[in-house]
Amino acid sequence: MIFRAPLLLTIIFLMTSCDDSSEPQESEPQIASVAADDAEMEAAMARARDTFPEFWAEVSEDYQRVIPALTLAQLKAYFHDEDDSESGEHMWVGEVSFDGEMISGTLMSQPGHLDSISEGDSVEFPVSRISDWLIVDDGSAKGLYTVQVLRARMGEDERAAHDANYPFEFPPLNQ
Repeated sequence: MIFRAPLLLTIIFLMTSCDDSSEPQESEPQIASVAADDAEMEAAMARARDTFPEFWAEVSEDYQRVIPALTLAQLKAYFHDEDDSESGEHMWVGEVSFDGEMISGTLMSQPGHLDSISEGDSVEFPVSRISDWLIVDDGSAKGLYTVQVLRARMGEDERAAHDANYPFEFPPLNQ
């Protein structure tokens, strides 16, 4: 199922900046608006759904370890208010579990305009609502298909400034 609503993709789920005290400080997430008919973004979301088994294999294996190896594992999924399925947001979910049909976890993003959920809420959704995923292992990220589309559209300086906000290395743009 592809959602044709105006897409709002939360592309920065962990944004920190340093002031003079060198203490990380939370800042507002940046939200990128993307046209509903953006073929490149739709293809990236389809690739994320198609490769979800790869994500889940790594995450479920990591859950079995005494000492987890993955630094971060999150899914991005589409959420909307019950009375308005045409105007939703794609947001990050952590602490992911999967029962073979439904995915559940904790919403890691603060919605920009949704009233029905908030950051920290428990959420549940089908695989068809996945729009991206991220695994960080040993400082390197995997997945991030929609973010890679947005990064590819940035100029070199803008991309470098964006990437500097993350504690991991992004995959090469050509992947």
